[in-house]
Amino acid sequence: MATQRRIAALVPVLAALFACSDESAFTNNGDASRDSGRVTRDGATDGSRGDTGVGPVGRPCRMDTDCDDEEGCTLDRCDTARAVCVNTRDTSCNSLRSGGGMGGRPFRPEGQQGVAYDEPSMGLIVRADSRRTDYLWIPNVAESTLSKWDARTATEVARYRIGLAAGECVGRCCHVNGCNMPSRVVVDSAGDAYIANRGFGMQGSVSKIAADRRDCVDRNGNGMIDTSAGPMDVRAFNEDECVLWTANVGPVNAVLRSLAIDRGNEMFPDGTVWVGGCASIGAAGNAGLFQLNPRNGMTMRSVPMTHCAYGAVVTSDGTLWEHSVNGGIIPVNVTAGTAGDPVVLPAALRGGCGQSYGITADARNRLWLSGRGCRDIIGYDPATRQWSRVDLSTYVPAGGSAGLGITVDPMNRLWVPISTSGDWVGSTLVASVPADAFMGGASVPASRATLHTPTTPHRQPTAVGADLAGNIWVASAASPTELLRFEPAMNRWQTFTGPNQVYTYTDFTGGIRRLVIGSGRYTEDYETCDGGTYGELYWNAETPMGTTLAFSIQIANSATGLAMAPSLVLGIAPRDRSPINIADKLRMAGVTNVGRFARITVTFNPVSLPMVATPVLKSLSFTWRCGGAG
Repeated sequence: MATQRRIAALVPVLAALFACSDESAFTNNGDASRDSGRVTRDGATDGSRGDTGVGPVGRPCRMDTDCDDEEGCTLDRCDTARAVCVNTRDTSCNSLRSGGGMGGRPFRPEGQQGVAYDEPSMGLIVRADSRRTDYLWIPNVAESTLSKWDARTATEVARYRIGLAAGECVGRCCHVNGCNMPSRVVVDSAGDAYIANRGFGMQGSVSKIAADRRDCVDRNGNGMIDTSAGPMDVRAFNEDECVLWTANVGPVNAVLRSLAIDRGNEMFPDGTVWVGGCASIGAAGNAGLFQLNPRNGMTMRSVPMTHCAYGAVVTSDGTLWEHSVNGGIIPVNVTAGTAGDPVVLPAALRGGCGQSYGITADARNRLWLSGRGCRDIIGYDPATRQWSRVDLSTYVPAGGSAGLGITVDPMNRLWVPISTSGDWVGSTLVASVPADAFMGGASVPASRATLHTPTTPHRQPTAVGADLAGNIWVASAASPTELLRFEPAMNRWQTFTGPNQVYTYTDFTGGIRRLVIGSGRYTEDYETCDGGTYGELYWNAETPMGTTLAFSIQIANSATGLAMAPSLVLGIAPRDRSPINIADKLRMAGVTNVGRFARITVTFNPVSLPMVATPVLKSLSFTWRCGGAG
């Protein structure tokens, strides 16, 4: 049985391993045939308590540790005389329990982000293709805004002013002093977007935008979220309540050209923000790297860099790889806060050509750089320390460019736009090649690549990204700006308008993070009672080797206050066992203002190497006691 459960848990985190998108097996987590009990206000389920109830009760045991309760409001102990688990009811306790039809209410669909219910595993698992939202975050450089596009409907659903009000760019694009110049965009495990405003000749900044309205903040206290509802509804600086914060980063004129979200840790399970400067700052040399607190944008740490930080990506082992354009890649240990030695570009493999531009990573943690003037793309495998080159000279004419952006789709295929003349001024073609064509120390022939030609002219490509469905999006810095969508399965191109000069080479869809790190999360909101105390957090889960579940809590005096409430990590499974005493955790953290509203977040951390495995959350119970009881 243990082997069967482990196999059930070894489901693909990477969408590349899912050939179908049938959601029929993932639509419910508790149908009437399985929910035989009636859930009452205190969480008790008819017929589920007592010596013959579900869970560990009645199970053979030798000691009390064999009888950990999977549900709230009972105390399980081992009756050693009978060698079975029995329980005692806590009549002062209230609880709510979610699960997969195991005597509790179903897992809430709106709380699932990157996870879905799996019948064979009887719980929530990570599934990259299960996300209910699929957004493109497109920077409009010529107006200091960021657009939020629904990739499934190909419509712009919001537009936000970002950066500093003094640096608003109106009708101007790249490399203009005194302009925010939003460019690099990344998406964290919660789906929230961050954008670095480069700021030539001025203060650079980073802005964070919430993807989910529930995470926006009612700053003016009018009981609603005031936010953009479309491309023509652009609020003033600091007035859109889904723009969570904008923070100054680094010294003036640091030129923020690198942005990535790390894998995360116990305090920040959705990852922390890493911003890189590219300008030389006095005697200190390069501006360096800055690690930001994702909750408020405060700089937590700076790391010296001897090279310009031009682009960045994080691999599944947690390494941050900084790309110095034309200068190689630098591994950064985010835990120690140290940068390693640069890995230089393979000039000999490329006939002496030494240029590079965009950076991405594939499902096997190999790094890929667009070649720009070298008419190729190159890959580096950190595991073998070998480079590989994909020859695109058949498709890139002399004087053309392979880049600037580069991405990998859910099928682990590389995509790069091609300009037929100049760095990025000619008409656009798009080339794709399987990432597994990688040949250590060798050149991959152009025959492994496929050329795709848009049906309408397109100039100055910079951005290329993949959505959940595997469609490829290409945007440009040209004016007027076109946005292209290519559906590989249908070999169909579509053209949309709306963006205003897009200049980015980063993961503006979040697809690379989903592919490489593949995390997800589940949230539950609770309303308890005034003057009460929090009790315990219970769960039933499976965590195959290398996987974890992180449980955290936010508390507030109102439901709308939860979004900006500080997050406290309660425990990490499998290191910590259920149940966890929430009151004790709050007390140790010095939390004295315990509001009646609580949000529990469970962050799923799977592994992709050496095999694909995901944790399984089968049930979650939250308890509290009213009137100061307990």
